[in-house]
Amino acid sequence: MISLKKQYDRKLFVIFGIMFLLMSGLISAATISTGVFPAGHDIMLIAMAVMCFCNAYLAPQFIQNDERTKRIKERSMFYSYFIILGYMIIMLTFLQFHFLAITAYQAVAILAALTIMTVFITMVVLSKRY
Repeated sequence: MISLKKQYDRKLFVIFGIMFLLMSGLISAATISTGVFPAGHDIMLIAMAVMCFCNAYLAPQFIQNDERTKRIKERSMFYSYFIILGYMIIMLTFLQFHFLAITAYQAVAILAALTIMTVFITMVVLSKRY
């Protein structure tokens, strides 16, 4: 029963990941052709695709919810916190010295997408480590 559920979860996450990847490719191509890349929502779709692919890898391991899984989640949030602070410092520096000219919506969307991707990618890296 559990192995069937693991396979079902993996396939579902891969399907959603491919769907988000195709949608993000289409919307990114449209925003690039109009000259407003990143619009904000296109970056979020890329982050959702990364999240789905990471969950496809992590689903069989996280279904058990044992001590190892809890440690991976704990450590991932700890490391992600400092990485996200680094993103914010870099973005604030670029905005302060006008190296980057983006709207507030674009800045928030970029930070949100980086946050989503960072948390899930660190979970994948830590699942290989522990």
